[in-house]
Amino acid sequence: MTEKSKVESPKSKVAATMAAVLAIALLLGCSARINSVIINRDAGTRRWDVDNVFLASDLKILDIKEEVKDDMLYVNVLVRNGWAMPIGGLMKVQFYGTNGVQLDDPWGWHEIMMEASQSEWFRFIAPKPADEIGRMKIMVRGINKWSGAGK
Repeated sequence: MTEKSKVESPKSKVAATMAAVLAIALLLGCSARINSVIINRDAGTRRWDVDNVFLASDLKILDIKEEVKDDMLYVNVLVRNGWAMPIGGLMKVQFYGTNGVQLDDPWGWHEIMMEASQSEWFRFIAPKPADEIGRMKIMVRGINKWSGAGK
């Protein structure tokens, strides 16, 4: 074997480093993607916005039920862990007025932890009376324990 064949070329070192950086960025980027459902209450429509098809099965929104009690809007969201292992995540509901303007968010992101294949209902309260809410955006972000991603 010649001395030249033992030495790794600078181009192969750069290529290997770039591949490693790309793989790490891809893993971190995927773990932080948000999937959402936009509900237009006036039109009675729902639009699913899957930002990452690979992680769309992490935490799935299975059902959404609205409940009005004492003029307040309660939003119940059924979420299922699509993994065969425990997973954590974040969930948030953004509310919009009947004029389309996003309302102040007093609640922020809620941390959730779910066991393998578990389904659970989560409840949110709108910051204004039900008749002043025109649209909602329910967002779920799955974060596995290896991702290192945070809020």
